[in-house]
Order: sequence, then structure tokens, then C-alpha cells
Amino acid sequence: MKNISFAIVFLLSLSFLAKAQTASLSLEDAIGIGLKNNFSIQISKNDFKVAENNNTLGNAGFLPILNANGGVRKNISSTKTEDLQGAKNESSNLQTNTVNAGISLDWTLFNGFGMFIKKEKLGSLQNFQQTATRATIENTLSEIVISYFAIVQLKNLLQVLQNAIDFSNSRYELTRKKLQIGTASELAFLKSSTDLNADSSSFLRQKVALTNAKSRLKALLVMETTSDLDVSSVIIFDKILDYSSLKDSLSATNSQINLAKQSAEIALLDYRLTHSPKYPQIAFFTDYTLTHSKYNYGSNSISQNAGPVFGLNLSIPIFDGFNKSRVSANAKIEAESTKLTYQQILVNTEATLWQIYNEYRNDLKLVTLETANLEVARHTAKISFEKFRVGEMSDYELRQIQLSELESENSLLSAQFQAKKSETELLRLSGKLIAVQQNK
Repeated sequence: MKNISFAIVFLLSLSFLAKAQTASLSLEDAIGIGLKNNFSIQISKNDFKVAENNNTLGNAGFLPILNANGGVRKNISSTKTEDLQGAKNESSNLQTNTVNAGISLDWTLFNGFGMFIKKEKLGSLQNFQQTATRATIENTLSEIVISYFAIVQLKNLLQVLQNAIDFSNSRYELTRKKLQIGTASELAFLKSSTDLNADSSSFLRQKVALTNAKSRLKALLVMETTSDLDVSSVIIFDKILDYSSLKDSLSATNSQINLAKQSAEIALLDYRLTHSPKYPQIAFFTDYTLTHSKYNYGSNSISQNAGPVFGLNLSIPIFDGFNKSRVSANAKIEAESTKLTYQQILVNTEATLWQIYNEYRNDLKLVTLETANLEVARHTAKISFEKFRVGEMSDYELRQIQLSELESENSLLSAQFQAKKSETELLRLSGKLIAVQQNK
């Protein structure tokens, strides 16, 4: 039995030694590392750069297209002729060397205002991707905050279980001494040993859960998987959030609502674009061509042509089987659908905000209540152990009081973590999460 107690103490000493060698990571540091290293954020930023690069006058169709072309051609031929009188004429190795070069320009002057609408759409797509990048940052930031405080909760719970082991070990040692002097039964001693082992098993399981939680955070921060980290021991809450303030900023700063709104605006631009092909299309073109040919036969040895060509192309749509009208009608329906989607997301997000806010208020009340309960449970456990020491309480009653204290500890930690999750989600929904973290 002494070996059991020694093994448990040795296990805890190793745990504390590892902890002492672990680098501490603050929430601010974790956020800074995540914003820099997280792959989702980097990919989203790259998508924004692509949208920014696409937003040009040339991509919208305002600028002309200029091409240069040229070529060299050599032709070798033989001829054989015979007239009606039977006279024959043969020529061989007739060569023609031709060099041509030119430059051409095509410029759309009018395409039913399509280029203007497309430029506006490219700007909207750039804004859309900027909002999408913000949404990615907010979501990742929320994950980092929640993952960080999940580790805080599990770390504190591990400390609680360690205290439970210390409590059970004291009971085990006391029962062992009582057994030696004949004031305790062997059954009570075996029960204290079993409870000590049970607490040790819970500690080991909790340690694995803590390691896994750290792995999830390290994946978000793109840190080495095998490295270890330590976090704060306290869950800190911001000032109590006000629902009216959260709701007022919802439609203006919530990324998902803004994405839906911008999608509706882009769909409307797509609808407007469907009208462009219904208008006449006017384009200007010009070419300048140089052709130089050299012969080794005939009366001319050199031929050269050079000069410009220019003009206008006009295309007037008359009838295409009502396809343009069909495309336009479908685009209008799509625009109406995206507008309805925006309104749906707005209503759903407002409902979600109200639900989470109620949970948040309730979570804060639970934190206060569980804090008071824990104070009572700790005091009760302390008094009960003294009664057990002097023989005024059975080992069964003491164990039940200890389990009650453990439940109170766990309830408080769960309430604190849940309140922090609710707080973080409210800040994310209201679009204030980034600003709050930057101001810390």
C-alpha cells in the first residue's frame, strides 16, 4: 500500500516538473501568433489580393487591346504548262520570300454600359472578399479565445483533481495509521485506497484531455505539435455587455450579414449586366501592316505593301430566340432570392444574438451562484475531515462530501468557461471581437 501512495506522489512531482519547464503563453500572445500564422487567414488574405488585382479598368473592358504580329514565309515551286498548240513551258525552283509585320488595335467604345457595370461589380467583389477575410479573422479569433480558455478550464480542473488526490491521500494515510492501532477496519482502509486510485485515474484522464486541448490550440496557431505550453489560470471577463449596443452594431458590423448584403448587391449588378447585350455594340479597330516579298523569277524581283487600315464595327441585336430575355429574367429572380437570403440571415442573426445574450446573462448568474456554493463546499469538506480525524464521521460520509466539493469545483469552472464562450460569441456576432482584442 505504501507503494501506491509513493507512486501517486511521484506522478504528481513529474507533472509539476514538466509544468515548470513549460513556456507561458498569454491570450494576447496566442492571438498575435494566430493572426500571423493561421492558414485560413493567410488563404483568405490571398483571395483578397486576387480580388484586388482583378479590379482594374482593363479587366472591366475600358482599355483597348493592342497586338503585334509578324512572320516569315518561303515558297519554292515548279510549274509546267502546255498550250493548245502543244507548246510546253517548264520552270523549276521558283522561290518567293515573304516577310510580314503588323500591329493591330481593337477598342470597344460602347457595349450597352456593360464595362461600367462590370467595373462596379469588380469593386463589389473586392469589398466582398475583404468582408470575407474579416469574417475568417473573426471566426479564427473566436476559436483561439475559446480554445485558450478551454485549456484554462481543464488546467484548473486538473489542479482540482490534484487537490482531491491530496485529500484522498491524507485520508488514506490517516486510515492506515488507525488500522495499525486498531481504531479503523481493514474495509475502511481498502475503501480509502480504492478512492485514492479512482482520483488518480481521473487525474490521468484529465491530463490527456488537457494535452488534447493544447494540441487543438497549437494547430490553430500553427505551432509545433510536440511542444508544450502553459496558459493563465484565470478566466477574465470583459465588462458586462449591453444588448442594445450589441444589436445596434449588428447590421453594420456583422460579417455574415454584410456578406449576404454584398451578395445581393452583386446579384443586382449581374442582373443589370444582362441588359448590355440588348444594346448596339460599337468597336473601333485599326491595323498597320507591312508585307515585303522577294522573287527569283518574273519581271519583278521585289514587292512591298505597307499602310494602315481602320474602321468601326457595329453590331445591332435583332432576334436571338428570346434568349437574352430569358437570361435577364433568371438573373432578376436570382437577385430577388439573394435579397431574401440577406433578410433571412439578418432575422436569424438577431434571434441568435438574443438567445446567446440570455444565455450569457444566465451564465454570469451561475458563476456568482457556483462561487458561493464552492465556498460552502470547501468549508464543509475542511470541517468534515477534522471530524473524520477524531472519529466523528465515517469514511463513506467523508467521501460523499469530498465528491460534493469536486462537483462544486467542476460546476464553477464549467459556468466560467460557458460564460466566456457566450461573451466571445456575442462579440463576434456584433462585429466587436477584433476591436475588443486590439484594445487590450
